[in-house]
Amino acid sequence: LPAYAAHAPYNAIVVELADDPRIRLVGNLVASPDAPLNSVDPARLRIGARVRVVFADLDGVTVPRWILEHP
Repeated sequence: LPAYAAHAPYNAIVVELADDPRIRLVGNLVASPDAPLNSVDPARLRIGARVRVVFADLDGVTVPRWILEHP
């Protein structure tokens, strides 16, 4: 999306829900709910890392983001 171009590079992750692994959501891993999209060092990204959802307000729209469960 053009609005995200200024934030590049940033991560995009696929989250598999623990309660139903058939459900997967795409989002961004961030350091805190209002942190920039590139706030997590790519070296910290790991397949299988446990994350939890947080919500951020972007221009009046609430969006889900993900933070590491154990930073």
